[in-house]
Amino acid sequence: MNKVILSCAIWLLTSAFASAQSPTIADLKPDTIKVTTGYSMKFHSAILNEDRTIMVSVPEGYATSNKKYPVVYILDAQWSFNHASQNLAWLSSPDNKVIPQSIVVGISSGGDKREHDLTPTIGSGNGGGADSLYMFIKKEVIPFVEQNYRTYNYRILGGVSYGGLFVMNAFVKDPLYFNGYIAMSPSMWWDNQIALKNTEKLLAKSTQLPTRLFITLANEGESMGVDSLASLLKKYSTKQLVWRYDKHPDEIHNTINYKGIWDGVKFIFSNWSYPLVDFASAEKPFIVPSKDKTVANPKIAKVPTANLINYSGLYHDSYGRLISIEKSQNSLVISCDSLPSFTVYPESKNKFFIKTETALNDMHLKSALIQFEFFPKDSLTMCANGITYFGAKKIISSPLISLSEQTKKEYVGNYIASIPSNNFKISMVNNSLMISAGMATSKMYAIATNKFLIRISGLNLEITFTKDDSGKIDKVYISKDGEMLMTANKSN
Repeated sequence: MNKVILSCAIWLLTSAFASAQSPTIADLKPDTIKVTTGYSMKFHSAILNEDRTIMVSVPEGYATSNKKYPVVYILDAQWSFNHASQNLAWLSSPDNKVIPQSIVVGISSGGDKREHDLTPTIGSGNGGGADSLYMFIKKEVIPFVEQNYRTYNYRILGGVSYGGLFVMNAFVKDPLYFNGYIAMSPSMWWDNQIALKNTEKLLAKSTQLPTRLFITLANEGESMGVDSLASLLKKYSTKQLVWRYDKHPDEIHNTINYKGIWDGVKFIFSNWSYPLVDFASAEKPFIVPSKDKTVANPKIAKVPTANLINYSGLYHDSYGRLISIEKSQNSLVISCDSLPSFTVYPESKNKFFIKTETALNDMHLKSALIQFEFFPKDSLTMCANGITYFGAKKIISSPLISLSEQTKKEYVGNYIASIPSNNFKISMVNNSLMISAGMATSKMYAIATNKFLIRISGLNLEITFTKDDSGKIDKVYISKDGEMLMTANKSN
């Protein structure tokens, strides 16, 4: 018994000693963790005749760049702004790049006026303010944002519950103003499903709706009217309207906005690419800002072939895009990611331009004189109407060459790599050779009839093909900076 008591006493003493040695919060003198998602400001609205709170978050690196950014406008900012900003920042981070970096603007609509602000009709007696709030956003908030921040002509509107109803009302009233709409568990039941009826009227009469719509629903069931909305979209929508409906029975009404904004922006931004100047379409041409009132094509000059060859090559621009430039008689052909190729004509030895009619017809840019100026140190800048939009640096010294379609087809097929789990496929997409390995896909740039450059995960790789005795492609060598990485045999 004495041994037991002694053991207990020793345990109590050591425990007390250990507790006495544990630091307190005061001992550690902790610093406050600062998590900054943006800032809020009081904005006086002449339309609403009152002050409103708006919140703004800019992407990492905004202050030190000259880039432009799409803008995501979020309703109910008092609840949704922080997590929306953080979600978009993570999805667009350098390690992910699932979506482009974006500016997030939140519009608060809480308190007693929320129902009034976000609903399109009087309904039960307290609604009907959605059109006024929309005009506040369109006529006051968006002009303020586009005047004070570097923005593309690319906008997304998102909201949940009454906010989702607001989004659908905006879609019906002004379907082409935003490039994408995100309606999360929208309250389509409001006022005897008035928004459903209005949506059906729009879809039934509109043959062209070139925009994107993402709708989602938690476990609220059919009473929300969202299933009916999806049925209308399935029945009426044209191919131009790109839409998706996600149902999440594992989410509740108060959690769907977190999941919805995450999935919604990924859907809206899918296949997104940075424009040459700004976003435009045949339905919504973009008038390019100009320092001068008149914009005209310069005279085409004759330049030495050596200059054209020297400018040809692969460039990496300030947006992270690859720009390929090829010589073509007395001009250059420029391709940039998923944008269509276009021809630039010389106006001097180192300055080239896109014809204004090409900018209008192919890019839907009004009164746009787009110019590329080359510099001795293998770099260039692109300007539109005298305003610089981006710069680029040449990443290879070898000029690019053009290959015939028949020659390109010789390389199409599957390849078995010498390193396990590194097999790849080469295919033709829009007359370009593409190499795919797993989830990674890269365009192939020809520097010789049997030699190509690719860029994967920031690495510049060189691919050299050989033929067998019958003249068919049989083997490929992949190297980096002259060092062999692996070989592969063509299997078909």
